Amino acid sequence: MRALLIAAAVATAAACTPPAATTTETPETPVAAAPDAQTQVLLTALTPVISQEVGQEVSLQTTNVTVRDEWAFVQAQPKKPDGSAIDWSTTSLAQRAADGVLDGDGTTYALLKNDNGTWTVLEYAIGPTDVAWIEWAGEHGVPPDILGLPSN
Repeated sequence: MRALLIAAAVATAAACTPPAATTTETPETPVAAAPDAQTQVLLTALTPVISQEVGQEVSLQTTNVTVRDEWAFVQAQPKKPDGSAIDWSTTSLAQRAADGVLDGDGTTYALLKNDNGTWTVLEYAIGPTDVAWIEWAGEHGVPPDILGLPSN
């Protein structure tokens, strides 16, 4: 009799429990934060250079920006102007992408220098398969730590 009462109580509790919540809403896609004023100035100088190299207009979403004195080192992800991923097969870098030597979906690294208030792109690498910026410190006199490299 006791087992029958327990079974009845469990069945009643299960019947009174509301169903698990379901939703038809799609989760929001995170939106990249708008760059600050300093970063925007750097992107204004860098974006046309990268767009020309890629062979189509791009927007750059920064993942790391280091600025000190007259130096800036930018790490950014090229995207289509609408923010979607680039189909690299439609770019001037299609062969590199097809050969598997366009790392990080085109992650771009750039060294810029400020000369009398104007930022100039000195070096850049799009989707390098190695640490392409390792020589930039010696070639341009930029402190290595700005490039994320150890100081010797």
